[in-house]
Amino acid sequence: MEFQGYIERLKTAFISDMYADEIKKAKQEFIAHGGELGSEIDGYEEALDIFFDWYLFERPQLREGLTPLILFSRSNDLSDEDRKIYSDFLGYTYSIFIIRKSASNVKVMDIFSKKKYLVAGVPAAVLEKGDMAEARLLLFRGEYRFSGAFCFYPESIHSIIKTEAAQARKTGAENFLPLIRKFRRLKTVWSRCSRMDVKKIYTLMEEGRLA
Repeated sequence: MEFQGYIERLKTAFISDMYADEIKKAKQEFIAHGGELGSEIDGYEEALDIFFDWYLFERPQLREGLTPLILFSRSNDLSDEDRKIYSDFLGYTYSIFIIRKSASNVKVMDIFSKKKYLVAGVPAAVLEKGDMAEARLLLFRGEYRFSGAFCFYPESIHSIIKTEAAQARKTGAENFLPLIRKFRRLKTVWSRCSRMDVKKIYTLMEEGRLA
């Protein structure tokens, strides 16, 4: 089975009517952490992809207290090979990446750690050199692959992200999720107030004057 088949198998197991209540509660949590899922927002499909990616890889299920990925990796229905693949997925890297080179194997750099990766299996039309995207890297049979959910940041926000990332490194920060959520929120607010300079929006958000 190829990489996408493993992703779809995980989705099929936990994104279904059986989990409707769990998904509903997860959406409430996602929104409470600054995410947006209204069908009227710009980039709704992108936001939905990011939500389900978070739901599968990061959010513990209420009953078991474990993420869908962990639960699935422990399933008795898996072969030893499949179990190894899903166990490798557990070591994912979730960050914001700058695309350094777009080709059959995409070169990317983690904006926070400055670590560079060679990512396989990315369609040429998805990423271009200079793009900046929030995404999840998974290890699959010795190669890095993107899980498939991306939050692309407009160029007008790039300088803000780079400045904050550099400051976070300088202070020795290790958990960058709050920053990632803040940048995603900034993008959403800016999409609603696109006539306003993004740096002004950022300042108002930092001052607590714009939610």
